[in-house]
Amino acid sequence: MDQERTTAIFAFSKRVVGVTVRNEQTLLGDIDRLAAQVTEEHYRIQPDLFERYGKPGFEKSRRDTVYTLQYLAESVQMDSPSLFVHYIGWLKQLLSGYGLTDADIRLKLELVLRCVRAERRDEWTDRMVRILEMGILRTSEPAETPSFIAREHRLGPDARLYLDALLRSDRMEAYALIDGLIERGESIRDIYQYVFQASQYEVGLLWQTQRISVADEHYCTAITQSAMSRLYQHWIGDERPSRGGVLLSACVGGELHEIGLRMLTDVFEMEGWDTHYLGANTDEEQLLEEVLRRGADIVALSATMTFHVHIMKKLISVLRTDERAAKAIILVGGLPFNVDPSLWRKIGADGYAPDAAKALQEADRLMAARVQGAERKAREREEAAAEGGHELGS
Repeated sequence: MDQERTTAIFAFSKRVVGVTVRNEQTLLGDIDRLAAQVTEEHYRIQPDLFERYGKPGFEKSRRDTVYTLQYLAESVQMDSPSLFVHYIGWLKQLLSGYGLTDADIRLKLELVLRCVRAERRDEWTDRMVRILEMGILRTSEPAETPSFIAREHRLGPDARLYLDALLRSDRMEAYALIDGLIERGESIRDIYQYVFQASQYEVGLLWQTQRISVADEHYCTAITQSAMSRLYQHWIGDERPSRGGVLLSACVGGELHEIGLRMLTDVFEMEGWDTHYLGANTDEEQLLEEVLRRGADIVALSATMTFHVHIMKKLISVLRTDERAAKAIILVGGLPFNVDPSLWRKIGADGYAPDAAKALQEADRLMAARVQGAERKAREREEAAAEGGHELGS
């Protein structure tokens, strides 16, 4: 960075009221104001941005800054730098489609960093500085994400044909491909994981890299949801051995990305679980009420957006503090947990799984561990009672 731009950033940090970073409740609480100030200074330092993108571009840049600060706040609260670093890699790919460069992203992060460094240092500011510095380094690294569909993957060629049909808006061809997989004996569980899940991940990547529109992305998701519904005739109502477990599944906060959780719930039901799907945007009161009403053994919570993780943490805390829900085992999943596989421990969950098949395995493991724990406690009580009886009779 040249001396002139460095001086401008330093002067800006002196003018901006410091970011509130005293605790988790107030961390970056004034995000909208800070985003506006950072964006204004960014455009002042680089006036060509207004010439290139005009007022609509300025507003979009401000909104992007809000998202960036939300991701930063979540990463700091969870003490998970990888969440923010992953987001910066995603942002590089997204903004490159609009003609923005790594230098544009780096400058905005440097403006935020200057504001944070101007604050009195404490645990939160130190953590935020460290994570911002890691994000700035990420802007200099390649951002390419490999395809989620490859010929060597299980059902890889079929997933590619299915996705191609979606991208051509050929709904009937997509349905016919899935029907053909059923006819040749492929399991519905494999179709879910290796065709539907893989193609949905690829659709997200195509949108991120500006190769399809948000309307295309919504269309592909809607057709996959309807394709899943068409498969219900092949398994709903079939005789299945009951596992005796009750699954309750929900997306947290304002989360609307629910297709992955729908797949997980279907797979559990195929394996004999009693399932109850709450879907998108479930609040804590509704979740607790349903956990108690259904007698849930496993509560599966999903978050795709990183800035919803703190909401999941709060939901889990509500369940943990109510003794009536003590038996519920909490299993979490979604993109943030794939990025940071240790994140589930930080929010108080019992386990994590990246897909429906592994979620089923993890649920079985946790249920077995619960039974073993109950049996061990029962033996300890019996032994304690026996020892007490011996003392009384001696």
